[in-house]
Amino acid sequence: MKSRAKKRHPHTGTKAKGAGLNPKADAAVDRFQSACNHRMAEANAAGRPKEPLFHYTKEAALFSILDSNQFHFTSIYHMDDPEELNFGFSVARDLFQETAEQSTGLAQAFCRELGADGELEKIREEITLYSVSFGLRDVDQQWMEYADQGRGVALGLAKGFFQPAPFEDPEHPKPEEIIYYGRVAYGREDGHARHQKAVDGALAVIEQVQRRRWLRSGEEAAIFCRRLASAMYTEILWNCATTKDDKWKHQNEMRLLALDSLKNPRLAVVNPEKPRVELVQPRLKPSLVEVMIGPRADADAVKRVSDGLAARGLDRLPVMQASA
Repeated sequence: MKSRAKKRHPHTGTKAKGAGLNPKADAAVDRFQSACNHRMAEANAAGRPKEPLFHYTKEAALFSILDSNQFHFTSIYHMDDPEELNFGFSVARDLFQETAEQSTGLAQAFCRELGADGELEKIREEITLYSVSFGLRDVDQQWMEYADQGRGVALGLAKGFFQPAPFEDPEHPKPEEIIYYGRVAYGREDGHARHQKAVDGALAVIEQVQRRRWLRSGEEAAIFCRRLASAMYTEILWNCATTKDDKWKHQNEMRLLALDSLKNPRLAVVNPEKPRVELVQPRLKPSLVEVMIGPRADADAVKRVSDGLAARGLDRLPVMQASA
């Protein structure tokens, strides 16, 4: 994983090299961006599930997923609960403000700007993540919130599905190959710890370029700070998308997150009012371990789902109804 971290998580935001920026300072930002990618890759590896995880959905959606071999990834900017993403942004904003108070010079200016109201939201203009969620087996709240009030199904996938697959062509990865596997952390403390690593890395770069006098003017310092902020956007957004309030801790959620640039998009968006992307999952069917029927499903649901699976060559896949 370590040797492929840079290719596994390419940065797709705008990387605008500033005119006149010292090449050494520019290279330092590139190294910082690679370090951001490496941290995300390591966090993905550390958060790999040790048991099958389940995607809760409606019965009709189950067969749509199987027939298309796709999951629908919804824009994190258009979730049903807008406060979900705002929580992660608020944690990051508070950290930047706290760090600014404890810093001086360019480090203070850098953190103060990113901690200003609305500043972090500029990320929304450059990059986005599209998300599909998975949770533990047979969780009451998951049935009610995501599976048609308990009348739907939960599609179980083996733990191996949630590990990055090798690229067929590392220099030209397919959209479905560039996916983040993020386990959600709950509470401000965990969110703070995630963001702290990115902030500490940025401060180390600032200290380095100042100590070596790689910035020759105030204008160049401003260009450098914008480049540095843009380089950390993907990690900050990933942290925000995988950090939730403690009240959601029961979900024990794992997210698959597809990254895209908003200025130079490479993914085809469906339904602009609530944007989503539909990505083929080659390992989906081989990874299936079970289909659960919701506790409030009708009496014919088990047979109906079993017959539907059999018609698709999945007659040996276990089907079980959750107890009410």
